[in-house]
Amino acid sequence: MGNKVTGKSFLPIVVVFVLTSLFIWLAGPLLEAWKADRMVLAGGNILLFLVTGISFILYFKALHSSNVHAFVRVMYGSLLIKMLVCLIATFIYASVAGRAVNRNGVIGCFVFYILYTFFEVKILMELTRKQGKPDNA
Repeated sequence: MGNKVTGKSFLPIVVVFVLTSLFIWLAGPLLEAWKADRMVLAGGNILLFLVTGISFILYFKALHSSNVHAFVRVMYGSLLIKMLVCLIATFIYASVAGRAVNRNGVIGCFVFYILYTFFEVKILMELTRKQGKPDNA
């Protein structure tokens, strides 16, 4: 049953990924007007989806831990890992692209980061709230 709950809870993140991917590929003229590179946005979207999935699994496992300190450690650790992966990816992109860095694409990826983090935190808060309620409520 835990996998069903995990999958059902992760569904909004999948929806965000699908919608942002559709936006990236269907809004070509708009992105060109904003001077945002589709490949940068698509790569950032995929990276954020994968990192969010990993951190969500870690959060979900820690949520079922009886040790409150373990949950806090996993929360901070996942946040730090997510930020570091994004930072490292940005530095790698900047070093590979050189002067051709697409700043608007990078800013778009930061917007995606905020979007993914918002939904992840919202879902985890709901799960925490549900876990705190008695079974007969």
